[in-house]
Amino acid sequence: MRPILILSVYNALTGEESKIIPFGCALEMIHTYSLIHDDLPIMDNSDLRRGKPTCHKVYGDDMALLAGDALISLAFEIISDPSNLKNFPPDKILNVVYDFGVYTGIKGLVGGQVMDIVTSGMDTIDKDTILYIEKKKTASLITLAVRTGAILGGSSEEEISAITNFGINLGISYQIIDDILDVVSTPEVLGKDTNQDKKNRKATFVSLYGMDVAKKMAEEYVQKAIDYLIPFKDKYSVLAEIAKFSLKRIK
Repeated sequence: MRPILILSVYNALTGEESKIIPFGCALEMIHTYSLIHDDLPIMDNSDLRRGKPTCHKVYGDDMALLAGDALISLAFEIISDPSNLKNFPPDKILNVVYDFGVYTGIKGLVGGQVMDIVTSGMDTIDKDTILYIEKKKTASLITLAVRTGAILGGSSEEEISAITNFGINLGISYQIIDDILDVVSTPEVLGKDTNQDKKNRKATFVSLYGMDVAKKMAEEYVQKAIDYLIPFKDKYSVLAEIAKFSLKRIK
């Protein structure tokens, strides 16, 4: 999904996609590293991912940890490769490299994971804390995806701001949907372990408000995301369609 978002934004701005493919690959490497580490026994302790045994189950905890580390380094190697200067201005590449650091680090993905762990097992967690976790843990990489496409596509500051807000709201909805599926789906359908939130005593909007309210919230955040695209008419229509499509997982 994340590379598709990068390609979709860039295509909407330039009419082509090939030049930005390495950046999509780099972002998926970051996403994959986060899944490998998330599945480790010291985190969620999951046995199944994408329908197959998790990395640590096949290669051991040590190699899984190193595989994740290697993917982070390789992602930054790819986006900072001097050959990118043939296709993009250096200031745009620097902005993207900076964004990769911000959205994947303590201010983004890692920060969300830290709070997710710290709050696990707490008897009460409020809406704002859950929202913070979902913005950082999940929405960060989705936001990074659309921002990367917008920055390298030469989008205006106004558009980048709107695209950023689109990514944040889509990311929150995506995590709510994921939390719903963790309860109602099966490993055979999802390709990964289910009931993980209950097992690890993690608070979600499902556990806080119930299934019906959580579904409504997912729909509301998708609509919020789409609303940020309205000023640009049909320019980013593909993003709106992706956002709507994400809801079909719980229909």
